[in-house]
Amino acid sequence: MQKKVHVIHHTHWDFEWYFTTNESFVQLAYHLDEVMQALEEEQIDYYLLDGQMSILDDYLTSFPEQKERLSQLVKSGKLAIGPWYTQTDELIVRGESIVRNLNLGMELAESLGGYMNIGYLPDSFGQSKDMPKIYNGFGIQQAVFWRGVPNEVTTKREFHWGAEDGSSVLTSNIKNGYFVGVGLIYSDDAESLIDTISEGATGTELVLPVGGDQRYIDFNLRERMEQYNQELKDVELVESNYEVFFEAIKEQELPTVDGEFISSSVSKIHRSIYSSRYDHKYLNDKVERRMIYQAEPLMVMAEKCGIPYKKGLLDRIWKLLNKNQAHDSAGGCNSDKTNQIIMERFVEADQLSYSLVDYLTRKIAESRMDLTEGELVVFNTLPWKNKKVMKCEVSTPFAGISLEMDGRAVPFELVKTRKEFCGSIRREKQDEDPASFYYVHELLQETEIPALSFRTYQVVEDLAGMKEAAPKAAIDSIENDYYRLIFEAGELSLVDRKAGKTYKNFLAFEDSGDEGDTYDYSPPYADQLYRLDLKEASCEASQSPLLSKLTFVGEWQVAKDLQEREEQKRTQTIPYQLTIELIKDSRQLQCHLVLENQADDHRMRVLINTPHTNNFSYTDTPFGTIKRAVEDRHINDWKELGWREEPTAIFPMLTYVNSHAENSSWTVFSKGMKEYQFVGDNFQTMALTLFRSVGYLGRPDLIRRPGVASGNEFKYIPTPDSQLHKKMTFKFALQLDNAYQPAQLAKDYLDYAISSPFYQIQELNRFTTTLKYFVSNPLKTKVTALTGIEFDSSTLVFSSLVKTANGHGFDVRVYNPDFSREVEGGTLQGSHEMNYTFVDLKGNAISSMEKNAIIPLGTFKPGEIKTIQIVD
Repeated sequence: MQKKVHVIHHTHWDFEWYFTTNESFVQLAYHLDEVMQALEEEQIDYYLLDGQMSILDDYLTSFPEQKERLSQLVKSGKLAIGPWYTQTDELIVRGESIVRNLNLGMELAESLGGYMNIGYLPDSFGQSKDMPKIYNGFGIQQAVFWRGVPNEVTTKREFHWGAEDGSSVLTSNIKNGYFVGVGLIYSDDAESLIDTISEGATGTELVLPVGGDQRYIDFNLRERMEQYNQELKDVELVESNYEVFFEAIKEQELPTVDGEFISSSVSKIHRSIYSSRYDHKYLNDKVERRMIYQAEPLMVMAEKCGIPYKKGLLDRIWKLLNKNQAHDSAGGCNSDKTNQIIMERFVEADQLSYSLVDYLTRKIAESRMDLTEGELVVFNTLPWKNKKVMKCEVSTPFAGISLEMDGRAVPFELVKTRKEFCGSIRREKQDEDPASFYYVHELLQETEIPALSFRTYQVVEDLAGMKEAAPKAAIDSIENDYYRLIFEAGELSLVDRKAGKTYKNFLAFEDSGDEGDTYDYSPPYADQLYRLDLKEASCEASQSPLLSKLTFVGEWQVAKDLQEREEQKRTQTIPYQLTIELIKDSRQLQCHLVLENQADDHRMRVLINTPHTNNFSYTDTPFGTIKRAVEDRHINDWKELGWREEPTAIFPMLTYVNSHAENSSWTVFSKGMKEYQFVGDNFQTMALTLFRSVGYLGRPDLIRRPGVASGNEFKYIPTPDSQLHKKMTFKFALQLDNAYQPAQLAKDYLDYAISSPFYQIQELNRFTTTLKYFVSNPLKTKVTALTGIEFDSSTLVFSSLVKTANGHGFDVRVYNPDFSREVEGGTLQGSHEMNYTFVDLKGNAISSMEKNAIIPLGTFKPGEIKTIQIVD
């Protein structure tokens, strides 16, 4: 039977890697000349520019005169671009980041003539189970990827990849990598190459991708194809593209495969890259949270007040983030010079997003009717009433304060007060004007703010308010209504006051060696692992009605490097401070760890002992949740099976990991830690990786990953910065419940992780934020009130609130996190009738327009995403 080989000429343009994006841009500037020339002169028929638009975005910034030339090639179908902005990681970035990535890529590609309507991710380190529904939400029905499909699930190259909501994409799995077709150029063994790409093919239509990392145009492509065609019987090589290939196989009977693909049975998957370069992952998580749950909703709120919606500003920040979420960049498997640039982008995105929130809260606060000096305006950027204890600072000319709302006293606690100077600074302190002093009060305040709105509090003088919160004391326990935490004989015990149960020694830390690299953790050939506790730490406690905390200050002794670990020495000191807080009415035990690492080649984890025998773990994914076995069935025979790396049950997480049994559920929330494993007897212990400290881009012959080094197998590339010799902060929280309820956990996480922005009307302190230094005109039309929609559902997760793509309203996105159960979704409620319709992820209507003050969300299939477009 005649076989048809679709030769797909392409390049895989890593946005950055061991080289920086600046260095590869020089290559790109000349590479695109060759691409356009080869297509225009018909030396090749088609070319695939790696499915991402970020490189063209950068190119057209420098060469805008080439836009029309590129556009002609795109419109003619010769040059395939998009749909992505960058080739995203799929496992440790939020679903909304993935959606923004596709929106940015498609928008830019459409300005050039259109995008390749295929989910093309040839090198991502694993495939999220949510991708089919994301793709279908954008009208994408086909996908191409390489890594992660388990041999036990399917050995086929073509299959239907499904999600739990019924979404499906026709998929081509390039099992031998996006570079396999380079053999066409360099090898005369035609039969061997065809045999390679035939293995697992479901029919006579075969794919041969000819390209590689930053690869040039193969001007002799047709010559080599002709040579193969002459040598081979019953095989024809043709220049083609993925659209043509999918059209050719769409009627075939193909298997259906569901779920995530993170298996190392066929390709390296780097199942511990989730903890490389923790400093980057912490910042990515921080900026993602601020953008999705503060900045974007605030822009919608601000537009209702008459402040223009600045999509270009949001896009600028998202482009910075999306560049850092490209698969190598998100993983951290790069050279130090590349990671310095990534860090600079994170800092830029952090500053822009913070200043955006700062500007909007100030503008709204200063544009209200009847302003009063000293007023504190607190915002809720979430679509439900938010009641919480918040921390804030206010500046006043008086030493003692009290809080009021509409003339009524509001409970608060003063943490501390400091005296500051606001006059012209002088070299000698005695020359400073004594009348130019003011007071900054740090306080805790119990607030309750309506959905997508604000509340105003008056800060007034009150000498009785000079009482500060309870001082730290030499007590050994703290408590709130839910928990009591006891430190005794160097061990922590947790009392669940509602259930009447005590859990002794539930929290500890672990240090082990790491002879891996920026791709993978791997234990040293001579390791020493030890448990780190709090026995030698000093402990101080403070107890008050709103906030109680234990603070531990101490030092841990660890091996300085791999040599010391082999010799079982521990000469390196790691100073640390661990603060554990219990907040009034909160079910979360909030932990804040600061440590300074100066040791090399090691891994530190926090250990939380659960009362459960764990066969499975539960965690969130970009648009859902997932259940995973805590041990791979091939953990002992993977080498005999020829797997590429050990299938250690180290897994990615976004915001939480959960262990539960009947009438008991333990959840750990995280701000930036992205990796977990269940360990110990009966896998009762949750181990969350704090950080890994390694010194090379890639190393060969790892215990967990035998063979050649990942990355560049021919050269050791030192990465001393990835040893993370610095002070680092880790934030996580433990929550105990009676049952595992993923929708409620998502809401609890936002209560924990999203702060309430605030702004105070005052001119004493011009340095509360950077932008406070600048003058600002209030709006001409005063803000009298701000009411937003309210999301009322116990079964769904709130995902985002943004302005519509066409600019005529705003979109609310929600999803069902349950992977097996259909649920009733609840409602969105407004203060008046609203026009609404359901739209896809690109903003295209998929239902008729209706009008109501209460929007019924309807029934949700397992894992289903819905976006509601509201024209108010």
